[in-house]
Amino acid sequence: MWFSLPDIISSVLLTGKVPEIVEAVRFVPSGVQEGLNQSSILGIDLDPRKDNLIQVFVEERQKIQIRMKNMKRDSSEYRHLSSQAQAIKILVNVMSYGIFIELNPEDKKSDIEVYGLDSFDTSENRFEKPGKYYHPLLAVMITSGSRLFLSMAEAKVKKLGSAHAYMDTDSVFVPPEHAQDVVDYFQPLNPYNLDISLLKPEKEDMWFYGICSKRYALYNKEGENFSFYEHERSYKLHGLGHLANPFPNDNKDWHADVWLDILRLHYGIIKPIDIEEKYSNLYAVSKLTVSTSNVLKRFKKINEGKPWSEQIKPFNFCNVGFQTIEDNGQAIKPLSPYSKDSQKIVYEPFLDYNTGEIKQGSHYFKSLNMTILQYADHPEYKYEGDIGPMKRRHIHADSVILIGKEANNIDDQPLDIWQAQVFVNKQDIMDKILELTPDTARKVGVAYRGTLKRIQDTIRLTGEINLNARFMRNLADKLI
Repeated sequence: MWFSLPDIISSVLLTGKVPEIVEAVRFVPSGVQEGLNQSSILGIDLDPRKDNLIQVFVEERQKIQIRMKNMKRDSSEYRHLSSQAQAIKILVNVMSYGIFIELNPEDKKSDIEVYGLDSFDTSENRFEKPGKYYHPLLAVMITSGSRLFLSMAEAKVKKLGSAHAYMDTDSVFVPPEHAQDVVDYFQPLNPYNLDISLLKPEKEDMWFYGICSKRYALYNKEGENFSFYEHERSYKLHGLGHLANPFPNDNKDWHADVWLDILRLHYGIIKPIDIEEKYSNLYAVSKLTVSTSNVLKRFKKINEGKPWSEQIKPFNFCNVGFQTIEDNGQAIKPLSPYSKDSQKIVYEPFLDYNTGEIKQGSHYFKSLNMTILQYADHPEYKYEGDIGPMKRRHIHADSVILIGKEANNIDDQPLDIWQAQVFVNKQDIMDKILELTPDTARKVGVAYRGTLKRIQDTIRLTGEINLNARFMRNLADKLI
């Protein structure tokens, strides 16, 4: 597989092993783009032919913040400079990564060329149109450079005889006695003309509690009392944020209460039975937008006979429950017209997403106490271990599948119908079919020798297969 140089360096830093490099490619800039003009952005003069835009903006923001230190906060000049500094920060953020990897999927059948370990032509129903500033080389180097930065921090903490608790896009949580060592370690890399600290301690005297990747909280602890960081949410909502508020008439952040209960459970202040008693009469329900025809057509029965104003229409909201039982071996997926009171729908008729049948009963919905207990006991998949410092898992890849944009149809995830778009190399599939023997063909669903022979003869005669046919599509999926 192809890897960026910063990722290779990260691997060597963290493992001490140098990978076998089969081939290396270097990209070199050439010339200067035509039509570049000097301009003024937010009052800052820029010449794109010689200025580094990011560097100029960051340095200008630092100068503004220095000027603000000696001003009164309620003065008009302070407010003006504060707005300008915030505008510069937003501008730097939007220029840093996203615009270089922007892909806009279009739902239409298109002949496209796919690039990966190999390149090939295929036909797919979702064409990924590159954004105006699409430049995957820049996007890859920016993100891999960031990963290298974090890998260096991890290696430094390890060298100091300790371990980090977690990392995020631009931060690392280290033991307080090592924080300044890590800050000083990176300072020689400062690319700016000002004495700007590349890293700075942000949170002090905080405890860390982690369940698994993306599920953690930073908190203060005084005896049996816990509190979170002021003016900022210091606990993650990954795995909880999709749930609708089960207390519709209560404006407080109910997620904070859940996390406090998880901490109390961890320290033995409460027991699982206390979680069950507190949340057993509440249910896990999500809010979903009717953003695709696949979801809309499920409401056909409910919409029948109703005037247009009362029907569930495109881009309306709906509520989704989480499966707890099965009927005749089929999973039940509750789908209901939207209600601000998410608990109300549990006791009303709902639509089974999988069958379109109308059902009723709270036993079809997953209780919130079960959701919370499972959340607190979620396993860690990326690392080996249970409690304390963990080790990265070793990955043994037996194949590579080329997929489309991972965020496609992400709204359909609560319905379990979200799948990554897979680009099928038709020629590769045909070559694999021609290599099949009667014995290996049976293992992938071709039961009869005659069927295998007809498919192979068609490929040899026409050089084509029809991947739109269900049988051939299923066969291709098993051969990928």
